[in-house]
Amino acid sequence: MTHTHYARTSFFLMLFIFTLSAAVWAIEENDCITVHKNGSINWTTGTVQATGKAAPSENPLNDSPDAILIQATLDARQNLIHILMEIAFDTSDRDNFLPGDPIIAGIEKQAMDATLTHQHYTSDRAMAVTIETTIFGGFLQLVLPEDIQEIIGLKIIPQKDKYHRGARVRHEPYTGLILDARGIDFKPTITPSVVSEQGEEIYSARFISREYAVQAGVCRFSCTLDPVMNSRRTGSNPLVIRGLRKGGETNHTIVISRSDAVTIERTAERHLFMRKCQVVIVLDQ
Repeated sequence: MTHTHYARTSFFLMLFIFTLSAAVWAIEENDCITVHKNGSINWTTGTVQATGKAAPSENPLNDSPDAILIQATLDARQNLIHILMEIAFDTSDRDNFLPGDPIIAGIEKQAMDATLTHQHYTSDRAMAVTIETTIFGGFLQLVLPEDIQEIIGLKIIPQKDKYHRGARVRHEPYTGLILDARGIDFKPTITPSVVSEQGEEIYSARFISREYAVQAGVCRFSCTLDPVMNSRRTGSNPLVIRGLRKGGETNHTIVISRSDAVTIERTAERHLFMRKCQVVIVLDQ
């Protein structure tokens, strides 16, 4: 085995180990990831990655490492645009936009500003790259529906203590909402909503302040029900509710039972934690 062949073999072995370790880490952290042909969406962290590839051409002038890197990056950007478009719109919505539309232009700029996180040569001398961006911040400001608006600060009047058999029972305020949507085939979306079996809105645009939705999403998607893992978003005392099924014309809605809906409606502090999007939706791995 030549030194060059040994070095190349060692490189690809290290790359495989690194990729495998990263995948294991993601599973251990219970991130919800949608895998695309040329990239992925980590709905838990808001990270979107896209890959691109370029091979040497027959023209020697285009065979420099810099030229091949540029072509691979351009390919990755096009793939990233496609993924961001899928996040932002339903298929029918995308057909209604023309080149030059402000939202399309914003998505294209998002792809142009994406960070190059990895590059390497493949066995066929092609260059493969990975670029990365986030849906939090500017992207969500761009694509979230206009009916998600700013909600001014709310002040909740504490509930009076209740008495049971002469003993005072104090209700510990809920700090967030965990919605268990496992087993109903609900898919991540930037605009999820929750309704009762009777169609009453429980969590939707009118409960959310745009400031918080833009910063970290309308909710956090997780692939574990462990409250400790989700406490950063929902606090130390979340209300846990079970989803019955998905619904709505675009299947972006989770239906809960009437009794659970009443429980939420009777929770005065819901206005505080829903306004700040302190909601976690738990999905299947």
